[in-house]
Amino acid sequence: MRMRLYVAVDSQKFKFVGNMATAFKQLTETVSEGQTVRILTIFYDSKKEKRRFKRELREAGGDLIQAAKNYLKWWETIQERRRKRLMEKLAKLSS
Repeated sequence: MRMRLYVAVDSQKFKFVGNMATAFKQLTETVSEGQTVRILTIFYDSKKEKRRFKRELREAGGDLIQAAKNYLKWWETIQERRRKRLMEKLAKLSS
């Protein structure tokens, strides 16, 4: 799934493309503390992605950077669970 996120950071415009995790990681790396971030346009590939983004943005009180950080934290948790399940499955297969 791909997401295209266009934002204005202070007076500069940026485009972030990829899955939500990639786009948000690029966003958090680009923006430093104290900069003003404004969403220009967002394009989603799935309704699920759109719902997740809106949920994270609501929980962060409209702060895009905080929403991105929250999403990345959630994403890392999910990925760690997947890795753990895969390791357990491989351990079962090897024994």
